[in-house]
Amino acid sequence: MRAVVIDRTGGPDVLRLGNLPTPEPAAGEVLLRVACAGVNPADWKCREGYLSHFMQYSFPFVIGFDASGVVAAVGSGVKDFVPGQRVFAQTAVGAGKWGSYAEYVAVSQDCVVPIPDNLGFAEAAAVPTPALAAWTGLFDEGGLKPVQTVLVHGGAGAVGTFAVQLAKAAGATVAATCSAARRDELMALGCDLAIDYRGGDIAAAMQAWAPAGVDLVLDAVGCGTLPNGMDLLRPGGILVAILTLVSGDNGPDPAAAAQRGVRTAVAFSKMPSGARLREIAALLDSGRLRPPRIECLPLEHAGRALDLVQSGKAASKLVLRIAEPANAHDLVAGFQSGRPTEK
Repeated sequence: MRAVVIDRTGGPDVLRLGNLPTPEPAAGEVLLRVACAGVNPADWKCREGYLSHFMQYSFPFVIGFDASGVVAAVGSGVKDFVPGQRVFAQTAVGAGKWGSYAEYVAVSQDCVVPIPDNLGFAEAAAVPTPALAAWTGLFDEGGLKPVQTVLVHGGAGAVGTFAVQLAKAAGATVAATCSAARRDELMALGCDLAIDYRGGDIAAAMQAWAPAGVDLVLDAVGCGTLPNGMDLLRPGGILVAILTLVSGDNGPDPAAAAQRGVRTAVAFSKMPSGARLREIAALLDSGRLRPPRIECLPLEHAGRALDLVQSGKAASKLVLRIAEPANAHDLVAGFQSGRPTEK
């Protein structure tokens, strides 16, 4: 199978397009014929070795956390998925297994979910990691409840876009920071206040909007870009930072928070993603949640996609197209009959 491969961790030069054996699904696993792979900041961090604190790399290694496609085969004990079924998933890259930048990926059945009928493959591939990060930050760590107030820092990014919508779906009142160019887009998603983080005074805008402070600040950017985030909270409120893994970004200071009478947390998913993804899929299916705007690139442009994400120059959520969706079922049939994948 074709795959974007690294043989060591490092910069953009370690990426290569190569051929690897097609994985076999183990017991409890689903083999996906990948149509699209979502591109996330975690992918370039994985390439550079930031995840070595959590996993052991075994080279050659395939990066990529998010995949959409069709079921090509299932391992023993899998009963809920059948070949040809449209699914999306979060891979086990964080556990040291091959990821989604490949024609096939084997994923635990606990992390695979049927794609809602109103989503295409590219849209589905844009969902898992950012939507799960938003969910973890808002609910698992932030304990968000209806009628509470939330500030999402970085509301126009993929995580922020999902966070704004999830918070609104939960009955919260939501403010978000974004560029002036993305303000209307956020307001269309239901945001109650959009603050220009470049030209506006975030603290002044929040003081006018929520004089007593908000219940929850979700920092989806990190790296010190919201230096006074704790000051925006009401007493007893919580600041949740999405884990960036970037050197020097240690997240909010719990001691400083305690002095202010507020709390801090770092959002990091610790559970199989399937249960949460099914809840997210239901919201997508109902239309209460929409994926971010998307730009598709071919697998061969994976290096460029990662550069755009790493530099912050990506104007949309980037997705790698690995197989044409219209041909996905034919490709699965080819796999099952033992014929090589045709290109």
